[in-house]
Amino acid sequence: MTKDYDEQDGSDYGFAESNGPMDYEAFRQTYRVPEWKDTKGRVKRQPPRNLGGARHTNKEVYWSKDVHQQEWEKIWSKTWLFAGHLTDIPRPNCFMKIDRGPESVLVVRGEGDTVHAMYNVCQHRGNRLVTSDFGSTKKFVCPFHKWEFDADGSNIKVSDRETFRKESLCHNLDLPPVNVAVWRGWVFINFDDDAPPLEQFLGKDFIEAAALYDFEEALRIRDVQQTWPANWKTAHEAFVEGYHVQGIHPQLVPAVDSYHAPVDLFENGHGLSVYQFMSPAPQYVEELPEGLCEEHKIFLREANIPEDKWPKHWSGVPQALIEAKLNRTDYVIDYSKFSEGQLVDDWNMGIFPTSEMFLHPEGFFIQHWWPHPTDPEKCIYNVSVYAVPGISELPSFMGVEDGDLSGKKVLPRSHTDTDDYESLGPVIAQDRVLVPLVQAGLHSKGFVGAIYSEQEMRIRHFFDEYYRYLNGQKEWAEVSE
Repeated sequence: MTKDYDEQDGSDYGFAESNGPMDYEAFRQTYRVPEWKDTKGRVKRQPPRNLGGARHTNKEVYWSKDVHQQEWEKIWSKTWLFAGHLTDIPRPNCFMKIDRGPESVLVVRGEGDTVHAMYNVCQHRGNRLVTSDFGSTKKFVCPFHKWEFDADGSNIKVSDRETFRKESLCHNLDLPPVNVAVWRGWVFINFDDDAPPLEQFLGKDFIEAAALYDFEEALRIRDVQQTWPANWKTAHEAFVEGYHVQGIHPQLVPAVDSYHAPVDLFENGHGLSVYQFMSPAPQYVEELPEGLCEEHKIFLREANIPEDKWPKHWSGVPQALIEAKLNRTDYVIDYSKFSEGQLVDDWNMGIFPTSEMFLHPEGFFIQHWWPHPTDPEKCIYNVSVYAVPGISELPSFMGVEDGDLSGKKVLPRSHTDTDDYESLGPVIAQDRVLVPLVQAGLHSKGFVGAIYSEQEMRIRHFFDEYYRYLNGQKEWAEVSE
């Protein structure tokens, strides 16, 4: 399968004229956050890439059942897939069930930080062994005919074994293993027996960019999953660009500069977008009141700034937050190791194909759009929030209320109805309303194909990697570790 937009080399390209006079710098892929947000020199920026400007006209990738099957065989079965965190399986014999497309996998905690994974399917007649998302057991017992398997997948009992012929039981009766790896507490699985090492898949630039965040002890304090009526790519695309904030997230306009969002395009399809929090998009500055919006106040409270010390004007919020956090010596987070911008901004780090980690020093808002097992015009959406133990408050868009940071119990996953918008929180609910409308519009004869702005560069970057897999051009032997 070929891609329907061109990739150009060099930088000999121009930009359209603005609709009117501008008193701010136009967004370009080369945009960098202001110097006062990185006085320590902690942020390494990537050189820009020119991925062309042609339309993406291959619309069938959003609904074709044939493409849906190719994606499973060539992408989802070949890439490392986010599964969860070690704290989701905190003790030996704790397990979590991971459903991806048509497959179901059991990830089990061993001694220390070791984990092993196996297909969640009884070797007798193919029954699913486990239906619960999380649990703890010393053995898995098939509810159909009571075959038993050890926590490492070894078959330990065949019910009424004497009724089977010897040649019937001469096969391997253990649960087949699945590749599993842990990186800084995060657990990944891979269905490919010849998969590259996880660190090679993530790449050195991604690993370096995420180095300062306190992943290892993170606790899951929110977990919601539901089916969305849209292809996984349609849904995912809405979360790798800030261009739409002005259209459907009016409450974020005063507090998020989604226009000037620096973009890094990492190897293997991964990427980084830095959304400048506590600063408005420049095209709307003149329309905003001088006071503080609710998002400003949440960040000021999290930084432990007394209300009588709050800035009167929104422009003073970023510096107030940075100074307050750097001056805290009694907190669980070492703010001094971060760049100034990381203390305020939202670092959106994407893992190919569709995992997005919105990172703050205090916590991590993680979203996925998994392919539906059978229907290319549906996907499985999952949002989870992990927090650093001991923090007091998270940004409102994370949708956390009364999160349990004790770590004494594993949070259950909430499986909500397709049309349950309330459980998603106000920001994600706004996206959920729009995404099915995009899916419907993709079928229109009047729509030729997508036209991407530079603010949507990570969508082009995604498809650049996507077609490498679908066209059989992805060769891991050629990728340096």
